[in-house]
Amino acid sequence: MKNLKPVLLEVNANPSMRIEHEQELSPGVFENVPSPVDEEIKVAVIRDTLRLMDPYKKKKKDNQSQLSENAADTKDELLEPGSTDQLEHISKNPEASLPSLCLKQVFPKYAKQFNYLRLVDRMAALFIRFLGVKGTMKLGPTGFRTFIRNCKLSNSNFSMASVDILYIDITRRWNSMGLDQRESGMCLQAFVEAFFCLAQRRYKSLPLHEQVASLIDFCEYHLAILDEKRLVCSRGMTERRAELGTCQPDGLHLTAATHAPLLNRMTAANKLTDYRNHRS
Repeated sequence: MKNLKPVLLEVNANPSMRIEHEQELSPGVFENVPSPVDEEIKVAVIRDTLRLMDPYKKKKKDNQSQLSENAADTKDELLEPGSTDQLEHISKNPEASLPSLCLKQVFPKYAKQFNYLRLVDRMAALFIRFLGVKGTMKLGPTGFRTFIRNCKLSNSNFSMASVDILYIDITRRWNSMGLDQRESGMCLQAFVEAFFCLAQRRYKSLPLHEQVASLIDFCEYHLAILDEKRLVCSRGMTERRAELGTCQPDGLHLTAATHAPLLNRMTAANKLTDYRNHRS
């Protein structure tokens, strides 16, 4: 943080929400028993996550005036014995009886402070897009060349032969440091390094952070244009087939949905505007 206080952020793609563990009652006999530690930690995490995401809070300001208007009508209607308690229960803050939050929301409150983290997220999205084979976590040479070609990153000063050399040098170095040799190719960390090299080569006069941000905008713009061309092409083919009266089995219709995630014309135009504004 700005006051030099470190904050640990743990990201778990598949967290266990169980609050019990196996306990051996006798040799070979096990039973699931509650864990006080898991219960104290995980119940609080789930409860406070729901409290942070509670849509009631988001609508509270919008409905505050409406609730105040209805308060008088509610008071007049509750004339039965015990109505005072019911009225107090209605007006009471629903979170008053809950313990204080154990979580702290860092986004979007600290969005500007941590906005640089989104650059890594956007680079990861580019990496995933060109992986090709489902289930693999390393980018092959063909995928890397496709990335360069689709994003228009090669030119007379940076040929595809130079692209291959860059891929081989960085991939070989990262694979020599890694423990997992079962899968060949460029890992995400190596792709990020290659992306930094491409950004430094293309935007030499800018600081590194701005170089990377500019290259991401440049790549996203060209990919948006490419997606738009594919979408127009698929629509044209679909309309052409409809005119010819061709009939295809279910599941083989060529529609825009088969090219997800494709961007519409407005998205492509916005990407171009953002890129031009950033460059200016």
